Amino acid sequence: FIFGLIALFAYEVGEISINSFFINYVVEQNWMNAREASVVLSFGGLGLFMLGRFAGSWIMGRVRAEKMLLVCATGTVMTTLLVLLDVGMVSLAALLCVYAFEAIMFPTIFALSLRGLGNHTKRASSFLMMSPVGGVVGPLLMGLVADHTTMVWAFIVPLVAYCVVWAYARKMVSVSTASSI
Repeated sequence: FIFGLIALFAYEVGEISINSFFINYVVEQNWMNAREASVVLSFGGLGLFMLGRFAGSWIMGRVRAEKMLLVCATGTVMTTLLVLLDVGMVSLAALLCVYAFEAIMFPTIFALSLRGLGNHTKRASSFLMMSPVGGVVGPLLMGLVADHTTMVWAFIVPLVAYCVVWAYARKMVSVSTASSI
């Protein structure tokens, strides 16, 4: 449960940081102006998030949640790393793909964290519902990094956050594999 709480906090750090600085990033890269960036964020990024949520829900009807979380966490780590590598339009495409990969993370981490808690589920879920405070911490850290370096380097903040989610997903896959033996 505690690792799940940390992973959910980290997920919020990553998701809200990227949402908060998407426009700043694409404008600093001279790919588009702020108005165009807001349209790309609204329909591109958030559209991919919606498609990722629907597709992820459908896939999880056939695949264990732990494995789906691990695949999506791997996707967020890889795409955020591509943003950090600053490889032109590939980085922009990777940034948009982050939205599809992160779409199932919150509900999946939430559910996995509560698994097997029995009478403690109500109290545990109230703690999990406090994890969105990571959405306050992440943008502050990302802004601090951006102020001292560049917007590109500021993506180290969501990368670290998604690495935490990846570690949680990996742990959950190994636990579910061990329990099924």
